Amino acid sequence: MKKRTLCLLAASLLSVLASRAGAQEVSDTTATPTPQDSTVIKIVRIFSGDSDRATWNFSGTDDGRNSDGRFGRVPKRWKWHGGHWAGVGIYYNGLVQNLGRLRVPSGAEYLRQTPASIGVNVNLVDLTLVSNRHFGLITGLGLEMNNFRFDRNVTLMRDENGFIVPDYRFEEAGIELSKSKLTTLYLNVPLLVEFQFGRAKGGKKCPGFVNFGLVGGVRLQGHTKVKYRDEEGGMCTVKEHNGLNLRNFHGGVECNVGYRWVALSARYYPQSIFTKDGGPKAQQVNIGLSLMF
Repeated sequence: MKKRTLCLLAASLLSVLASRAGAQEVSDTTATPTPQDSTVIKIVRIFSGDSDRATWNFSGTDDGRNSDGRFGRVPKRWKWHGGHWAGVGIYYNGLVQNLGRLRVPSGAEYLRQTPASIGVNVNLVDLTLVSNRHFGLITGLGLEMNNFRFDRNVTLMRDENGFIVPDYRFEEAGIELSKSKLTTLYLNVPLLVEFQFGRAKGGKKCPGFVNFGLVGGVRLQGHTKVKYRDEEGGMCTVKEHNGLNLRNFHGGVECNVGYRWVALSARYYPQSIFTKDGGPKAQQVNIGLSLMF
């Protein structure tokens, strides 16, 4: 009798506990989730294979949406995508006394040039050394070819003292030169600081940039070239590769200001293109446009 009574009491207790648990589950399914509950739901989604809809961006809504209603991370507005130096540039290269006096040195008027003094840059590659989302330090490797086309009917030569002077032999012979120029070719390496700016949509490259810094190079070639017609009307070309006292190394400053893949570029070499005591102190300035890869 006692055993039957105890069994009935135990069955009644289990029935009451089960009914309370069922009522608690119904209330949990209708209640509004708390932030902690949302975190648990997100973790469950990740482990259940629905990770494409899960997010850890707590600035959005509880169901994993961003403020714009889409799932996933909000893309960064700024992102470094490499520097701007590799490409092709065309520019006017001039010889000046210094930046304060944009004309040829006194006594070296024979170096006066025509507007056809056009040079070309072929920057083969650039490399980012260090960077963050806004700034970067870049270097690279490129070729610089300068063409200094003289306005007067002269070329260059070295006198008995080893100094570069004008050569008037064509003018004295009554020969009109159709072209007279000095050409130099350098292999350059820059070290530039770059700042990128502008709105980047979808993680793409920021459209605007400014970089500036140092550039140095070694001379690969240098020569003078004159062209004229002989007495029979044929075109003659004379080149001189030796005895020009050209500097083997040069160093200067560079600046590029651009938008997307077009830039306004400038370089200035404060030392003379000729060796010390080997020619007039003529400094080089390049100003032109560059197309960046």
